[in-house]
Amino acid sequence: MTGHSKVQHAVPVEQLTRLKPSKLGRHYHRVPQYIREVFAKHPRVISDYFLRNYRINLELLRVVVHEQREADPGRIYQGSSGKLGFSIERSLLTEALECYYGGSSRPNLSTPPVSSSEQRLSTRLGVDVSQIFLRAVLANDDSDELLPHDNDYEEVCWEYVVELQFTSHTSAQPASLFIHLDHQLVDELTSRLSGPIAPSSLGNPAQQLQQLPVRLSCVLTNQQLPLAKVLELKVGDILQTRLLERCEVRVNQQKLFRGSLFEEDGCLYLTSLESVEQP
Repeated sequence: MTGHSKVQHAVPVEQLTRLKPSKLGRHYHRVPQYIREVFAKHPRVISDYFLRNYRINLELLRVVVHEQREADPGRIYQGSSGKLGFSIERSLLTEALECYYGGSSRPNLSTPPVSSSEQRLSTRLGVDVSQIFLRAVLANDDSDELLPHDNDYEEVCWEYVVELQFTSHTSAQPASLFIHLDHQLVDELTSRLSGPIAPSSLGNPAQQLQQLPVRLSCVLTNQQLPLAKVLELKVGDILQTRLLERCEVRVNQQKLFRGSLFEEDGCLYLTSLESVEQP
């Protein structure tokens, strides 16, 4: 399936805003602005933590919300609102370590192996900073505890990556830490930004059930492979496949509809939906 190319502007490709079909009709576009507004109102919320616990004075330079980032987070945490990923640039980590142990010299700019002290500090910062970030964006002082999420078989899809860039009064060098947000946490933010539920649906239980969100999954293709070949797959491998003529629409792994797939203006649509009889 190929769409028609309609380039009628001189805007560089890297400056284009790409709309994801999964984000249409929701307040996803307000999430980056909301996060920037939160830290504009409270620019010292993370800096005060570093000053109080590690005796390093940081000033927030800017907040950038990325759609994606090539580097994966060093640590992932799970809470009731969703998953957060955390990573910190090593220059900021080593400077915090120097200040914590009373060093006055600038951190070493070479790249020696990561020490056990750096690993311990990074683990502690990951939990504390992620918790502070979560309380700030959710405006909740009683947010649940974040627990390490260690699952090598689950690939977490990050919707946004928040870059908080600081400068230190000691080194005067900019450095950043990164907070990754998964789709569940972004959905929680969008639900807060969309406003309260209309009161007309609060009295009738049947209407309340009809307002419950349901996630539809569309199976575009499937393929059967021997287990040996699956185990040989590596990141970057390409599997040749073919789209199904009739796609299945599922809810909680249960078949609900079948439909045909077509493309228009760069977006995919389902049409000719027909019910699937359940046994």
